[in-house]
Parts: sequence; C-alpha cells; structure tokens
Amino acid sequence: MVKLHIGIDDTDSRKAMCTTYVAAIIFEDLLKMGLTPIMRPQLIRLNPNCPYKTRGNAAVALRFSADSGKLKKVKEVVLNRVRELAELECDGTEPGVAFYVGEEMPERLRSFSMSVVRRMVSVGDAFAVASDVGAELYALKGSKGVVGALAAVGMDRIPKKTYELIAYRAKQNWGTFRRVDDNSVIKMDSMTNPWTFDNFDYETNESRITPHTPCPVLLGIRSLDSDMAFYAFSILRILEPVERVLLFETNQATDLHIQKVKIAEIEGETSVSVEGSVADLPRVMPGGHVFFTLKDETGTIQCAAFEPTKSFRNVVRALRPGDRVIVYGGVKSKPGLSLTINLEKIRVIELAKSFHALTPFCSICGKKMKSLGRNKGYRCPKCGNRLSESSKVFVEEQRTLTPGVYTVPPSARRHLSKPLLFEDLGTS
Repeated sequence: MVKLHIGIDDTDSRKAMCTTYVAAIIFEDLLKMGLTPIMRPQLIRLNPNCPYKTRGNAAVALRFSADSGKLKKVKEVVLNRVRELAELECDGTEPGVAFYVGEEMPERLRSFSMSVVRRMVSVGDAFAVASDVGAELYALKGSKGVVGALAAVGMDRIPKKTYELIAYRAKQNWGTFRRVDDNSVIKMDSMTNPWTFDNFDYETNESRITPHTPCPVLLGIRSLDSDMAFYAFSILRILEPVERVLLFETNQATDLHIQKVKIAEIEGETSVSVEGSVADLPRVMPGGHVFFTLKDETGTIQCAAFEPTKSFRNVVRALRPGDRVIVYGGVKSKPGLSLTINLEKIRVIELAKSFHALTPFCSICGKKMKSLGRNKGYRCPKCGNRLSESSKVFVEEQRTLTPGVYTVPPSARRHLSKPLLFEDLGTS
C-alpha cells in the first residue's frame, strides 16, 4: 500500500462548474474502487490576487491509501473524470491534475504550496518542482491549472485549519434560483456562531452561504469545528433536492496569504501586513472609495477601502495623520499606476492628537469673520475689521475612533481573510 496525493485545479469557468464538485465525484469514484482516505478532502485557497483566477481561486487535494498495483487505473479514472466534467470549452479554463506518491511530503513541495498562496508562481516553476520531487503533472488544456494542482498536493499541513461543508444541487436545478430559506440561515447563525462564521451579512441583509453563479454548489457552511458544520446544516430549511454533501478541510479564514513586510519590500499581486503611520487625511473618491497614504521608514504606499467594504470605510475616514496602524490587504499593480493596498482589515494601534482650525471672531464687534483666501487672513463682514492668518484658532478634535481591530463585512471578505470574531476567540 502507498500514499497517493491528488491535486486538481481550474476545472471551472467564471460562470459554471466548481472544482470542489469535480473532486467530490472523484472522491466517490475512488471510494467505490476500494481506496481508503487518509485525510478529509482539502479545499485550498490560493493567491486571491491572481489576475486570471475564477471566483475564489480554489484547488482541491484528495489523499488515499492505495494498492500500488492499482495506481495506473486510479490515475486513468481521475483524468477521465476531469476531462468529462471540466469546462474545457470555456476560454481561460485550463485544468491541471497532479499526482504524488510517497510516505512523507517533501519540504520543497510544502514550500512551493505556500508560495502559490502568497504570490504569483509560474508554470515553469511548477514543472521544475514536480520534476525534483517526483510528482506527475497533467495539463489537460493549456497549463495554468498545474500550478494550483501541485500546490494543493503540497498543502497537507494547514496551519489553524478550518472546515467547509458543501452541499451540491441536483443537476436539473443548476442555473436556477437557490431555494434555501434566509430565515433559517439567520437561525442557524444565531445557534452556531462563532463556531460557524460568515453565514449572513446583517449590514447588506443577505445570506452568504449560497453562491450567485450557475455552478453545482447549493451552499457552503464555514466552521471551526467539523461536527458543528453538520449540526448547522441540520438547522437549515432547504427547499430543493440535495445531491451530495462533503466536508472539506481548508485554509480559509486563516490569513495564510498575508506576509509581514516593510513598504519598500511590497510586490504586486501579493497580500501583506504593514505597520506604519497615516501620512495624510483620508480622501473620499468618486464612487465612495476612500484612500489614504501609509508611511514607514522605508517609503509610502496608497491604501484603499472600496465601496463594497460598506461601513468599514467609516473607520478609514476617521483616521488622522500620525495615527499608528497595521494594515492588511491585497496589493494591486496596474500599468502606469502606483501600488495600492486594497484593505481587508486594519489594526489601530495608537491615535495621534488631531487639531482643526476655527474661523476667528471679530475683535471689535464679535461677528464671525470671513476668509479672504488661502493665507490672506480674514475680514469682518459687519465692520470691515481685518485679522491676519495667525489669528486662526486651533482646537483639539474629539476622536470617535478607538484602538482595536476593524475588518470588512462578510459580503466583502476574501475567503482567506480571518474574521474579527477569531480575535475574540483568541484564535491566532
């Protein structure tokens, strides 16, 4: 008997299919062939900044104990099923499958997996690593999918893993409205939170367990505990047939994508945490997006809270120059533009004193004066008395913001981002 590790990626398109569904079918196929699972199926979220990702950028790993004499047949079954179910006719879909046979996972392969979660990795790098460790890669149309497939194989140890229970729809319902009672989602959330999380966004008043694409997924319940995921599922009122249910181990909600760096070290298409101070007043841009500049001893960078982050923008608007913060988010690079951190979370460490200017009152008649323009002083509209710019009065602002951790609402949260409730639970 040998340990067989299977990685699968990029079988879906932006609209249809789901790599977890392909893996769920293959998982059942291999059980019927008599293989024994050595771990739960794993759902591995990869670099969320990848420009050609499909939705959540997930790959899947399946791990079995198998008779070495059956390996050829097992590989044929896996590859044929991927060819059957993958969205091969869609532009951008480039399915990849990886196989690794071995008692111990090579550290180089584990390191490669972490790299794929945190930065952009080339197809050439994937083939080089596979050659070095003895893994087999199959590119079934194009080759991009082999990167995620090999990364899934190497992620056999997930730090602070979480779980996701995924229920799949009967095929006749694919592409139709999902019939899961929202009130039962709220009930489930109230009965199982914080051990399940991101079930419902109370700010936007929408369920977060059902996707909006015509894929086979009916719903997904994210959980810190495997048993609690099934209990939560039992509470739901589901008004359509469920084809199958499978529980995955996952790196979701772990902040595994985040790298602690200095500003000068930041690269595009990565996710970072940076400690620094606010360099200017936040600016509200067209569309409601909020920007400010962060600085540390190595440089400056723009930070952005975009409109979908909703009330989180109020936190960013409340920042003032000199505030000490740690920002977390994905770095976007566009030709001709400077790097920007798209904020996922912010930790306010220390607040600076902030002052704002008040227009002075006339020293003769007491009337509130009018500005004559920038640095030109003031004139009383009643008696004509003039005062210099130095007459401006400064008062300390009463800050409403307090030190602490602030994060975006569930509707804007990336799969890998750790929710605020984990801070409350002491989960690190």
